[in-house]
Amino acid sequence: MKKLMSLALAIILSLSAVACGGADQASTEPQTTVPESPGTNAPETDPESGTTEVTNTPETTTNTEEDDMLNILFLGNSLMYYNDMPLIFANLAKAAGKKVNVKSVTKGSATISDFANERTEVGAQAIPLLKNNKWDIVIVEPSRRINPYENTVKEAELESAKKIQELARAAGGDILLYSVWGNNNGTVVEYKAVSPINMTEVASHAMGRKPHTAFMHSVSEEFAPALGGVKVARAGYAFENFIAAHPGVNLYDPDERHPSLAGSYLAACVFYNTIYGESVKDISFTSGLASAPELKAIADATVLQGLVPDLSEDESDKPFNLLIVGSNLMDNYSCANVFAKLVKEADGRTVFSTYVRSSTFVINNIADEKNDLGLRTALAEVEWDAILIQISRRCTKSGTDVEASELNALKSVLPLMKAETDKIYLFTLNSDKTPAIFTTAGGDPGYTKTDKKETYTAAEGSAYFKELADRWAAELGIGVINYGQAYHDYSSPEKTGLGYLQACMIYNTVFGKTLPEGLSEKNGLSDTAAENLRKIAVKFTSGE
Repeated sequence: MKKLMSLALAIILSLSAVACGGADQASTEPQTTVPESPGTNAPETDPESGTTEVTNTPETTTNTEEDDMLNILFLGNSLMYYNDMPLIFANLAKAAGKKVNVKSVTKGSATISDFANERTEVGAQAIPLLKNNKWDIVIVEPSRRINPYENTVKEAELESAKKIQELARAAGGDILLYSVWGNNNGTVVEYKAVSPINMTEVASHAMGRKPHTAFMHSVSEEFAPALGGVKVARAGYAFENFIAAHPGVNLYDPDERHPSLAGSYLAACVFYNTIYGESVKDISFTSGLASAPELKAIADATVLQGLVPDLSEDESDKPFNLLIVGSNLMDNYSCANVFAKLVKEADGRTVFSTYVRSSTFVINNIADEKNDLGLRTALAEVEWDAILIQISRRCTKSGTDVEASELNALKSVLPLMKAETDKIYLFTLNSDKTPAIFTTAGGDPGYTKTDKKETYTAAEGSAYFKELADRWAAELGIGVINYGQAYHDYSSPEKTGLGYLQACMIYNTVFGKTLPEGLSEKNGLSDTAAENLRKIAVKFTSGE
């Protein structure tokens, strides 16, 4: 769920031109003192960016008029303000002996269209700054709301960028485009522009980091000539070059979208290279990062030497796409999220997952081509690596007609799934102690509940689901994930353990191997509890 969106988050930094001498901190305080922007890892409010912090900007500001002073205005969202990247840039410039005046207006999820419209909070701050001051460079960030799946957002952003460019040139300067990196979580959100400042989320798509970086770079390269041949700060390219050369240094925040401190430092170095056309190699300011020499070297190579990253994907770069078909019970403990974290840590791959579900799911729900819970759309949009299909708890030993109906429904849709992948698995849930008995009802896939209940124990019911799944799987040539029986081996009250158990079983089954020892991802469980669950997962995925 989205948290309440923030009001404007604006960072005002006005730095005098005094060299830092060799220190790692700027030697002077900002001329205008305001609450600082959030530091590392500001809280997010939507899939792209956001914050709940608030910093207000004066309506007008007088900047420095010295002839050798460079006046720079940053306009962007959380990809810009994370770790106070404009301040990192300013400190780099000051440490190099440059006279620079840096100000910024930023807000989580802000688009160029927001800055170009005086009715928005960021526009109400940015436009007066542009109109009432001299600016040599105005940095704008093409938002990651621009996506490869439709053009309305890109068109709105380009038209708005042209408005900002007019104001920038009237203020004596020019736009500089901030070309950002791709998401590292295997997912891209599709937005559609209802109006220039109203962009609604449409869908989520699977896309790896490299193709997303390539797309975002192509957007900036398309905008640059349309804005009169402006420069592009190729931060996304620098990210890819650095990851290829130094995979052990993490440029991403844990959300896999925003930058870590190292990522923000790298972006700031790219801005220095781009703006001054000089190397950052010998600049003393490091933000306290041990990796600063490597980060500076990659920034120099990307900008000054024109190093272009290899953005072709091999198998390990592509997200692992998991489709889960079932009831809400399949997501009660966020197994897909835990699975994604395990795969990321164990194999370095991102996971994209989607649910096709109903609260009262039965396989007959997906048999009807016209009303299939979105299954056929999901199959058409993504090339799935693995598909899980929940066996409905409408099936019982006594309800043989329901069992037959469900099997026929599965047979009708299975060819569509097999066209995607050979990794298809029936997923068994644990049984209730006394499950209700259902019967078929004139072709109604919802079935009819009777006044009878089964008399076997929950463990016996789960054993029935395993027997049923094995029988169907043998007939249809697919696999089984026997979570239903594994559930009974876990006696702890920690419900987070159930999602961890499900995720471990999915991993063991779809990859055909067990999780390596020493993983830090435990879904909040103790080391002992996590180890016990991994053992249970091995037991019930190895056929013991």
